[in-house]
Amino acid sequence: MAAAQAAIASAERAQPRGEAAQALDEAHQLYAQAQAAMAKKKYKDALRWADEAHASADLAGARARLANARIEVEEKSARNADLRRQLLVVPQR
Repeated sequence: MAAAQAAIASAERAQPRGEAAQALDEAHQLYAQAQAAMAKKKYKDALRWADEAHASADLAGARARLANARIEVEEKSARNADLRRQLLVVPQR
């Protein structure tokens, strides 16, 4: 349970959007099911739900990091294109 909770917290820090946010929502739901199973003393079910919550949270974090990396690459590509255009414009004397 603690590992699933830590994975969810880590995914939340990655500020997921889109598909990553959906995976994080799923992790929250699975974790809630794990908590409910624990309350009913259904420990095998709780462990299964917690494992699934952990996996879903890991997926959310990975998708968020991928999206952030793509944004960074796009920004750097745009900056490089601007620099190339600036280099092509040679001031006349």
